[in-house]
Amino acid sequence: MMLGTVLLLSGPLSAQQQVAIVDMRDFTFEPRDTRILAGSAVRWINHDDVPHAIAMEEGRPGSSGLIAPAMDYTFTFRDAGRFTYRCAVHPTMLGLVIVD
Repeated sequence: MMLGTVLLLSGPLSAQQQVAIVDMRDFTFEPRDTRILAGSAVRWINHDDVPHAIAMEEGRPGSSGLIAPAMDYTFTFRDAGRFTYRCAVHPTMLGLVIVD
């Protein structure tokens, strides 16, 4: 299983304030599974020529509106857990955020 990398932002940030990058490319989420610490964020970047939208399963917080090509969406995960998501426009695109 490949887990996403976490990008540390510059400046005086705590260990909890990190951003993991997930690329939307060729109708997939790369990486599919991302592990972060509670209080960290995931930034989804759309590299496709069509819009995508993050839809968290089970009504969990973090869903987005449409993310246009070359745009991004960031959500901070405050609580630990497993957050399964898909693209609302292309439901075969699946991903998972694991928050420790």
